[in-house]
Amino acid sequence: MLVSLVLATVALVSAAPIQEPLPHSVSWHLKDGVKKHEALNLAASSAHLTYYGGPVISNVEVHPIYYGAAQYQSQTDAFYAGVTQSAWYDVLAQYNVNRGSAIPGFSVAATKTSLDDVNDIQPFLTNLIKTGQIKPTANTYYPIHFAPGISITQGGGSSCSVFCAYHGTIDISSLNVGTQYLFYGVMPDQGGSCAGGCGSNPSQINNMFSVASHELAEAATDAAVGVSTVIGAPLAWYDQTNGEIGDICNAQQGSTVGGDGVTYVIQKIWSNSDNACVASSGKPVVTTTAAVVKTTTTTKVVVPPTTTAAVVKTTTAAVVKTTTAAVVKTTTAAVVKTTTAAVVKTTTPAGGKTYVAGQPCTTYGTWACSNSLICNYNPGLVWVQVGGVSSC
Repeated sequence: MLVSLVLATVALVSAAPIQEPLPHSVSWHLKDGVKKHEALNLAASSAHLTYYGGPVISNVEVHPIYYGAAQYQSQTDAFYAGVTQSAWYDVLAQYNVNRGSAIPGFSVAATKTSLDDVNDIQPFLTNLIKTGQIKPTANTYYPIHFAPGISITQGGGSSCSVFCAYHGTIDISSLNVGTQYLFYGVMPDQGGSCAGGCGSNPSQINNMFSVASHELAEAATDAAVGVSTVIGAPLAWYDQTNGEIGDICNAQQGSTVGGDGVTYVIQKIWSNSDNACVASSGKPVVTTTAAVVKTTTTTKVVVPPTTTAAVVKTTTAAVVKTTTAAVVKTTTAAVVKTTTAAVVKTTTPAGGKTYVAGQPCTTYGTWACSNSLICNYNPGLVWVQVGGVSSC
């Protein structure tokens, strides 16, 4: 949430044109008393996130960091793993953000009780890279959860008096670690002066989850806000008047069932598709599914030159690839098994004639010489020896 919404008039904020300077280098989740500034009470229908060309975190991998004796560490690990696999997170699909994952966080000793973003937090994260404790990629997000009693300042604002949390960006291209940016979040403890001002849930941990979800969604859809200086690239999804995806819906809580089956309190986020703040999208996302259909057909074939009936059994396996756009691709593999009934032997008396194997005969299927010869195609009609004598 931008500090201009607190310090400037409604007219100044709403009139900000493209390339208007951003007032500071991160996005704040404002405290309840601050978020109710008149500038944030614009009609929800006026909100719309526009893409400015910057990066999103398309497949987030959340790596929590616990600074000092941060509360609810195991629950926070579970929260990030759960909500990145939820219907709430699926709202982000319309912004080219897919479901993600999380790994258990790690703790670091608290060396200060008061930290500034530029002077302390960013150098702290850079040092973690240099010492090999974290290895950022284009998809990693590092939310730092702080122990009770630690205060944070950023851009002239203070934790729990102006903002509840924020997310930012560090340009680490000079470190040559294979990615340009490090994406991080700052989560002050939600007790103390933050209690009651950073969420309406009676449970402190639920308000912490709500605040953390606000920053997670914003980091995923507007990852490089921390290095953006104007309303334009490298901003990603952003509303010139209302800010980011969480700012539009600041402190509007909902719930979602995580991939672990646990129900978590989250903050609602803005959906362009629904034109509303939602906890899950009412608009279906186009998906591709594969269906396998097996069919069996039986064909009766007459094989010349005889009247023998051959039964041909054909098994057809059709693999059908379907999409919501009803584009069907079919691959058919036919396996044909043919069984031909055996020719029935008949016996024809020789009638006093002389029959010799290899000599022409006249009637197909006629037997001679006590069934030692048969009149068959070889390739014309000739006597074929099938028994013990070749003539009679």
